[in-house]
Amino acid sequence: MNREKLIAIILVLSLSANIYLLFANHDFLDRSVQSVVNVVFYPYPAAMNNTSLSNESLNGSANGTFPTTIPIDGEPTETVPITPTETPPPTPPPDGWTTYTNEKYKFTLRYPITWEINDQDTGSPSKLLILTAPVETNCDTISAECFKYIASMTILIDQNPKPTVLEDYFNSAVAKLQEDYSITSTSKSASSYLSGNRAYQIEFYTRDKRGNPERSYMHYYTIIDQKGYIISYTGPYSTWENVYSNNKGDAQRIIDSFKLERAYTPV
Repeated sequence: MNREKLIAIILVLSLSANIYLLFANHDFLDRSVQSVVNVVFYPYPAAMNNTSLSNESLNGSANGTFPTTIPIDGEPTETVPITPTETPPPTPPPDGWTTYTNEKYKFTLRYPITWEINDQDTGSPSKLLILTAPVETNCDTISAECFKYIASMTILIDQNPKPTVLEDYFNSAVAKLQEDYSITSTSKSASSYLSGNRAYQIEFYTRDKRGNPERSYMHYYTIIDQKGYIISYTGPYSTWENVYSNNKGDAQRIIDSFKLERAYTPV
């Protein structure tokens, strides 16, 4: 009889201990003991977590994600995808114009983004810049021949202008044009300005060998800090393709935007 009572007492104590371990808070237990408790009393969630970890370990690198980690309490964390960083494309200027800066000769200007720009520094005077308007194409309906018409602008710097007086320099340049191309002047003005400095402006056109009008030009001349600055806009002369006149407004805005950074010497 005593033996049976002893067995009953042991069974009651064992059952009480199991109930305590099942429902009590195990945070105070050591991590190793906690792992044993989880495996003993929660076998199915642990097995599921292990399966999830195995699959993500195999496929994580292919999917570009971090594998799910299994904390000590058996609850899986959320999978976080890795999103590659993309550089957004540059935003075009709102007015369709952008700024060119020449660090060597310290000048800036604005021009349409549809124009091509080409830096140069050769010859005398130095041809620093060529800007080219969008090419226009015209095809003859009878011969089916197509021709490209281009308007362009050049900026030149004369490092040793002679003479150094602006009016004399301008008159000398016009005389040279007359000698070389037999130009026909259409306008001449002394009230123009370039980068805030007095300038002379002339429009003219040249002729081919048979005497027909060939190309139209607009030139600006000024002398700043003992250097001659010449801006020339040109295009084919014609009354029907209008390449010169179509781009003349943009060319004038480019000329007006020309700004030279001057170096002042204290006296």
